[in-house]
Amino acid sequence: MKKSDFISRFALMAFTVAGAFCTADAATQDQTLLSGMPGYKIESSKKTGFGTLADAGLMYCAPSRKCNATDIGFNAEGKLIAEGEVTAIRYETKGEGSTLAVARNYEAAIQSAGGRKVTWNEGHEGTQIFLIEKEGRKTWVVLENYFKTNYKLTYIEEKKMQQVVTANQMANAIGQQGYATIYINFANNSALIQADAKPAVNEIVALLANDKSLRLSIEGHTDNVGNAAANKKLSQDRASSVVQALIDAKVDGKRLQAKGWGSEAPIADNRNEDGRAKNRRVELVKLK
Repeated sequence: MKKSDFISRFALMAFTVAGAFCTADAATQDQTLLSGMPGYKIESSKKTGFGTLADAGLMYCAPSRKCNATDIGFNAEGKLIAEGEVTAIRYETKGEGSTLAVARNYEAAIQSAGGRKVTWNEGHEGTQIFLIEKEGRKTWVVLENYFKTNYKLTYIEEKKMQQVVTANQMANAIGQQGYATIYINFANNSALIQADAKPAVNEIVALLANDKSLRLSIEGHTDNVGNAAANKKLSQDRASSVVQALIDAKVDGKRLQAKGWGSEAPIADNRNEDGRAKNRRVELVKLK
């Protein structure tokens, strides 16, 4: 296969945005975003439903600047802390191999897929990190390219850990402080409740079933990214979506109200992604 054919093949590959990447056999199949270099075969492959980059080191995002919290997916120290579904594939060749060919081919392929290189290093060898953003979903591609005979690709497809707070935990929080905080996954820039958020909604239904006198204000909050008025409307729409989901589950609508605060009441620092993630929340506030 010619180098140009190899790059064209990458450019035509479909980019999966609706769910997990598919690998029929993790030990023998490439990840669906990119393929292995000609002459290289998969030596090992590991897929984790939720995680981050193992043993992440400090990275530079410019010749004289370490990456920091202003760079998407990094912390203030300069390490990649992006979380999501992780697929790590190591390739090896019995032939000569070429670190330069590996670097240049993946740079071209990722650029053709709409991505960009987000880190800097001197020369083509070492670790390079790329970011592909498609339809609101982010995928980091980490290329570890130190040796001619093998290299490693790690894909991190952004995904929030869905932590389901139980009905009893919500009841305890409401009893102690008058409200409970939960995190519900919505579609990007949308009030559509994602399928993996349904267990959290079910726990709210159980909470209300366990206490027939409880009335709740479902209150949406966002981070401060974007237009304030749009964020407020989005938070109101998301709160209303939760209320509607509860009504669909046979909860009496008279026990519920929806309110959107937008970015007006942050509980964490909006200057970094960890803080912004905490601010994108739903609160269940007890009504008198």
